[in-house]
Amino acid sequence: MPRNADTDSHKKVLYLLIGLGALRIIGLLLSPANLHGDEAQYWAWSQSFEFGYFSKPPMIAWVIAATTSLFGNAEWAVRLSSPLIHPLTAYLIYRTGRFVFDERTGFWAACLYFLMPAVWLSSAIVSTDVVLLFWWALGLNAWAHLRETPNLKWAALLGLAIGFGMLSKYAMLFFLIALALCAVFDTKTRKALLSRRGITAGLIALIALIIVAPNLYWNATNDFATLNHTAANANLKGVPFHPLKLIEFWGSQIFVFGPLTLGLLVMALYVNLRKPTNKTVGDKTVLALSLFVLCPLLVISAEALLSRANANWAVTAYIGGAILCAHYGLKMFERLTKTGIWVNVGMGVIFTIAGLLPLVADNIGATNAFKRVRGWPETTARVQVIAKAGHEGQAFQAIATDNRLVFYDLLYYGIEQETGLPLRMWLNTAHPAHHAEKTAPLYPTQDTDAPILIVNYFKECQDVPSSQTDLCLERLHASGKLAYIEKLRADFTRLEKLPALEIDLGGGKFRRLNLWAGYGYTPTQQPSR
Repeated sequence: MPRNADTDSHKKVLYLLIGLGALRIIGLLLSPANLHGDEAQYWAWSQSFEFGYFSKPPMIAWVIAATTSLFGNAEWAVRLSSPLIHPLTAYLIYRTGRFVFDERTGFWAACLYFLMPAVWLSSAIVSTDVVLLFWWALGLNAWAHLRETPNLKWAALLGLAIGFGMLSKYAMLFFLIALALCAVFDTKTRKALLSRRGITAGLIALIALIIVAPNLYWNATNDFATLNHTAANANLKGVPFHPLKLIEFWGSQIFVFGPLTLGLLVMALYVNLRKPTNKTVGDKTVLALSLFVLCPLLVISAEALLSRANANWAVTAYIGGAILCAHYGLKMFERLTKTGIWVNVGMGVIFTIAGLLPLVADNIGATNAFKRVRGWPETTARVQVIAKAGHEGQAFQAIATDNRLVFYDLLYYGIEQETGLPLRMWLNTAHPAHHAEKTAPLYPTQDTDAPILIVNYFKECQDVPSSQTDLCLERLHASGKLAYIEKLRADFTRLEKLPALEIDLGGGKFRRLNLWAGYGYTPTQQPSR
């Protein structure tokens, strides 16, 4: 290898990460996309410092608070952390791949990660996965160094990565499972963790626990809200199995890691698990790295088989997966590996153009992918007009909705400031199901004669023609899927139907909100609630 090969690869990595990272930030500034309801929820959390929130640990709120405190509350400022953090994660992958294998592997591993479809997508939004992936990458780097050079410096870094990863998303538990399996099957990892008579493992655990402790305390004082929500989100149904959900999950991974690169990764895992010894990097190194890939993939695959799984739930697999894929692909299928990366670039460019130019998305039939980030300022403005007008000569005393995503988008786009009315969540169940129901529930008021504006969202009837909306609702009601409408009626002495709102989102998609004026709100105390 030429003497300057390391320097050249390092420069190329920096050029890629800084150059494309800057372009992604520019794209963020130009993006017409409104905040998705989940993004608006994270923004709402960032308005108050806590050590935990109903459905997620606190890191996402802290990160948003950092960017918005500097640049304001515009959509791009809420999302700015994503295109800033992804290059740092890719650089850690480069350093890890270079350390474990060689410079060339590190460079292409960084390319595989930074150019995979999921990173193109998540660079344009704000999500819990972005910060989680950074801490996972840092943890993997610390593990690789600790494995070769057992000392307290790398142990402390590994403990920090695990602790802050847990504050980002509880999926960091997969890292702990992989680390434990490495201790069983990989001699070097076991010796490193048990070096100095177990002090190393103890230091890792102690640092991680100190970092996570405030979040655990928050959960203990808030009915273990985040932990319970995470467990409920798994929604494991057991037998009968759901093989179609498993197939659906693996099909979605094509749009996460890329079609060709996903195939290469599967081949790499298969080959290296059959022959775990790799003479060029030491016994069981590849096997140990594979465990950090397999743990998220196998656990989430099992969850998909038993219930369901979102496409991003196993995304941590692709930190080690990028390194493993680069190592295997460059040795066995170099041209295919590079072609796969270019295919991923093409997918990313198409997504970026569609996100920046709504007409392009409409013309290629991708409106459905973007409809949840369109039309929220207009939706909020039209609800404001109705809220200010009142009903039957009386002013509304509050606005309430039955949908979490609608709640947070209306909140972000200023419904309370513009109307002077509080935004509340009507409780469909006896116990809060999300953060909005916990922090802003609709309570009975002293003024029982003043109406409440109810903003009602029917997911099932969003895409039917407006002339068939009532028929759709009747069919759903007959099938029992709209039983909660009867609960809504039971909570008010009088419920008057108002004209529905229909927001054109482009490409034949609409957002339809049914509106009601509710009088005499007194929630029922039925056990089924």
